[in-house]
Amino acid sequence: SGSSPVTTQAKLSSGISKAMVQRVAIDKAIIVTWANAHYVDFARNFARHMKELGLTNFVIGAMDQELHDILTKEGVNTWFMGSKGGPKHIKNDFGWGSPKFHKMGRDKIRLIRDFTKQGIDVLISDIDVVWLKDPIPYFRRYPEADLLVSTDQLRNETKGDALEFHICQTASNIGIMWIRSTEGTQALTEEWVRVIEADPRIWDQVAFNDLKMQGNACSGKRDEKGLMRAYNNKVSMGVLPVALFSNGHTFYVQRMHDELDRGLHPYAVHATFQYGGTPGKRHRMREASVWYGDPPEYYDHAGGYLSFDPFIPADIDLQQFKARGFPTHDSVHKNLERNSPELINHMALVNFQLQQMRDALAIAWVLGRQLVAPPILCGLDRVWFPHYGRFPGSNLKLPFECPLDHVVNIEHIFRRSKDHQLPFKENSFLSSKFLPDPPSAANQLYIKTAPRGNAAPAFARPQPLHPKRIPGSKELLIDGGMTEGKIKGALGPYSNIKYLHLESVIGLFAGFEDLSGIARAFERETYADRSFAAEWCCTTNGPIKYDFIGDRQVAGAGGMFG
Repeated sequence: SGSSPVTTQAKLSSGISKAMVQRVAIDKAIIVTWANAHYVDFARNFARHMKELGLTNFVIGAMDQELHDILTKEGVNTWFMGSKGGPKHIKNDFGWGSPKFHKMGRDKIRLIRDFTKQGIDVLISDIDVVWLKDPIPYFRRYPEADLLVSTDQLRNETKGDALEFHICQTASNIGIMWIRSTEGTQALTEEWVRVIEADPRIWDQVAFNDLKMQGNACSGKRDEKGLMRAYNNKVSMGVLPVALFSNGHTFYVQRMHDELDRGLHPYAVHATFQYGGTPGKRHRMREASVWYGDPPEYYDHAGGYLSFDPFIPADIDLQQFKARGFPTHDSVHKNLERNSPELINHMALVNFQLQQMRDALAIAWVLGRQLVAPPILCGLDRVWFPHYGRFPGSNLKLPFECPLDHVVNIEHIFRRSKDHQLPFKENSFLSSKFLPDPPSAANQLYIKTAPRGNAAPAFARPQPLHPKRIPGSKELLIDGGMTEGKIKGALGPYSNIKYLHLESVIGLFAGFEDLSGIARAFERETYADRSFAAEWCCTTNGPIKYDFIGDRQVAGAGGMFG
């Protein structure tokens, strides 16, 4: 489309100086994101991944003075990012769809427009994108492209690491955009800014998807590299492969990068398609071991840790879920009703596991330890509208290991917490590279329950997901059916052992003796009440809430463990 003329103003409209752009850019390319102090750990996660990849040509816009000061002190390239027509400081969570969210989006598009005038190619990234490989060499393979953008598409439709099939196949996601400085992108971004500034309610991403299709762009054909003409034939555009520039469903739910097994590794993952707000995004990144935003103390709890192997009901046939998973076509099954056998069995499957987590959380709390959450096997996917078992258009195989925000109310628990910490660790915690003293045969105690020993109860079978026992660790046999005092008496003497691992929690914990004191304290400190569990969505008549209480008698208003 031709090079764009470079402007000469000292500062761009978003506050960044031309001098900083020129200083940070390498080979006329720069990587840009932005945040406020509410997202300081996301900013640190972003910066640490960049540095681990050996990338220095990145800059983080600070939307408040607090984050600017923190990043400056930590040696991260930053600038104070003003907000046109609003307060200089945008604090707290942006909140999807809120006025703050839209104001942040307008700042983002003005920033993109300004970069197209500087002769600099820019990778625009949302702060909740994790970068796993240097993407610039990939982008440089397409010098004819004015614009490469990620997608909300849920299945891979290309070969190898080529661009996706069609720019209009599904909505583009502007959380990852590679934009070259050309006349075409300058015209596009100028109109983009005009559109969103004319209507403060319009979402910047919706505006982009409308603009890209102007001039019958969707009726065109791809060239041999997978590029198409878009926006009134003014730009050459490509869609980044969803297996390599992943969204939250293809990476965290489908695990497409493992399923395809093509020797290809993702460049990035964007924390979309999740159900726990900002805390849910953070927890998903922790589960996937791509979160670098926690301080050292997160990995070194003084009381040690408790983990366990979960079981699933023996009478639930997992094949019924497989029939609704990929490769079954979307049109084969009808949307689920509340009385659908597959949904009834999915709820039973998940509730059975959640109630084990509930007992394990109580045992960990009594012992002064932190629980390592178990992996959860789900029979059905979660979506925000009625569906037949998996997200329509996805290649998800059922059953599957689901992110915890599918079944636990991560955001609600986080917001209730005084210190904004969850009362459990992610299921991948014990394999984290940040653990100062990782589990070993020397520091783990494997605990069996008598009289069952190593056998599962007749009504349950081991869950087919990763166990956490360390081979060679010492074993201990204890009685089942114990209340809090006996639990403390049996396992308290092993406080010097950092990791306790339970063969199973089924039948181990009989509940609290002290319902008015200790049980209430447990609920207050771990938020282990009916609001702990999330909901499955959706039947044609709406969502259904999971049952965290289950077989426990409710003690008083909202209480548990009778």
